[in-house]
Amino acid sequence: MIVHPLADVLGAQVDGIDLSALTSQTVGDIYQAFLTHKVLFFRDQCLSPEQHLALGRMFGELEPAHPFFPHLAENDQVVIIETARGNPPGESFWHTDMTWQETPPKCSILHAQYVPKEGGDTIWSNMAAVFASLSKEDRNMLDSMDAIHGLHAFEGSRYDEQDDSGKSRVAQKSQAYPPIVRPMVTRHPETNEAVLFINEQFTRSVVGLDDKESRALLDRLFAIARQAQFHVRFQWQAGSVAIWDNRVTQHFAVTDYGDQPRKLHRVTVRG
Repeated sequence: MIVHPLADVLGAQVDGIDLSALTSQTVGDIYQAFLTHKVLFFRDQCLSPEQHLALGRMFGELEPAHPFFPHLAENDQVVIIETARGNPPGESFWHTDMTWQETPPKCSILHAQYVPKEGGDTIWSNMAAVFASLSKEDRNMLDSMDAIHGLHAFEGSRYDEQDDSGKSRVAQKSQAYPPIVRPMVTRHPETNEAVLFINEQFTRSVVGLDDKESRALLDRLFAIARQAQFHVRFQWQAGSVAIWDNRVTQHFAVTDYGDQPRKLHRVTVRG
């Protein structure tokens, strides 16, 4: 197993590994690299859905079926992220997965089935490094503040279908996933890093601020998180795998490939 760091603050490519046939020692080594580098990349991996699920279970208990995303018919814990001719991807936002649920996921594992020859990269941002870059005054202020997260980003999206009565899917699911208040700064449960835990897609507002103040603060912080010094960018190939720590990162899917066919499978581990 050879680990090649890819950027200053996060990301590493791991070579010499077959993710379908791991030993307990190798699993431990991968997990330590995962905590250190926050997102790991593997090339040329041939994983069946069952092997993909087994890999996910090495990181913890798996999330149940996603309430919006399509999944494999034979297993609803394998999400399908797909673009096809005539069905281009929707608008992309920086996000940390599923911060609208009570306990967001620990990590996700994405496996590319097929991808365009060019385009479709994914970028990850290290939100612990973002927080550490702020002034002491900002860090102290944010450490005592909360923000509201919700499903609003799915409204009007390709996943917001209507039933026969005209009620949208997001409106229905919002009853099970009402807006949730969570600290703007969290502590990583294993590394103890302080993390700025907000994201453009699901963070709605800051508690205790009026709309204008809340928007101004969030926009200022989001602009910092978008700076390249905090990023690693990955170019997908068929068979590529990415494993990222959802507790300390956010990511952005670059949708620069039109409706060229692209298909990835995702398995997500509970927080």
